[in-house]
Amino acid sequence: MTKSFRAIAVLCVFLPLAKAENAPKHTYQAVNVADGIVAFIASESNTGVVSGNCIAVIGDDGVLVVDSTNFPSHARQIVSDIKKITNQPVRFLVHTHWHPDHLMGDGEFRAAYPGVAIVSTNFTQKAIGELAPKYIKGLAQGAAYAASLRKQIADGKSDTGKTLTGADKKYLTDFIRSIEFALPEYQQYKEVLPNVAFENSLTLHLGKREVRVLFLGRGNTGGDAVISVPDAKVVMTGDLLVWPTPYSYGSYLSEWVETLHRLTNLGATTFVPGHGPVQHDDSYLRLVSDALQSVLSQVRTAVAKHQSLEETRKQVDLSDFKKKFCGDDHDREIAFQMGFADQAIERAYEEIRFSNED
Repeated sequence: MTKSFRAIAVLCVFLPLAKAENAPKHTYQAVNVADGIVAFIASESNTGVVSGNCIAVIGDDGVLVVDSTNFPSHARQIVSDIKKITNQPVRFLVHTHWHPDHLMGDGEFRAAYPGVAIVSTNFTQKAIGELAPKYIKGLAQGAAYAASLRKQIADGKSDTGKTLTGADKKYLTDFIRSIEFALPEYQQYKEVLPNVAFENSLTLHLGKREVRVLFLGRGNTGGDAVISVPDAKVVMTGDLLVWPTPYSYGSYLSEWVETLHRLTNLGATTFVPGHGPVQHDDSYLRLVSDALQSVLSQVRTAVAKHQSLEETRKQVDLSDFKKKFCGDDHDREIAFQMGFADQAIERAYEEIRFSNED
């Protein structure tokens, strides 16, 4: 698996319709989060091609949507779902961050609602224009990667020479099916850059309903936005929270911990993560924060001993957190290792080394 495709595979939304026979696990469910708030929650993916959430906040003179998913066909279906719920137009589409799995459906929302304002932090606005196209281009490697997976299954060995178990082969087979479904979707993507950007906060009104869009600090990316609906005590977190295992690619671990702390101060009783089911308390948030702090603490110890990155990887022990996040689930363990542990250790190492040099 090439480095660029591995990274994007961790990030890519995979939300085809429930009737997709070649990828039966990739579906979504509309969940009533609170009065006038509906979340389109993606089912948990069992491969590296993952699915994010989309949320509609309905007021008395318009709708605000959080993130547009990765697949144009899925975005079209969500537009249809929203129109069944309300005749109010989507006036705002807010991006929590720049990763393509949260924005590939933008063109479908713009087509359905030509006057929609696309909202993001200043950082995310710039990143969507400069960084997202590079990742989207990397998705073209999917066909070649699927072919390499077929060869691994046929040979019974991974690309590192490890003998594949039955569970490994099933994982790779499911991964191939996901890739085959996703590639035609990416060809439908239409780039739409945010046309409303903010630095720290932005208050939007849907008639009487107030929605606050906030930058609480860096975490999963350099420009994470959270969306708060005070009257419902609901907060949409983007990928500051991802269930069942966090994503740490390109993240800022020490700042992420502080950002999560500020998130708890918003007074929300319900959190809608970037991926995974609605959270009705802050217990999962605290677990993610504890995991981040454990990585930082262990890496600081390793750096103080002048250990290399590879030596640090061997020293950091996250087995207790792996158990808490994954249980005994084989596919979740892969997601935890690739999507969180490997990247988090490297990011923490770079961060701590850089701060020590200062």
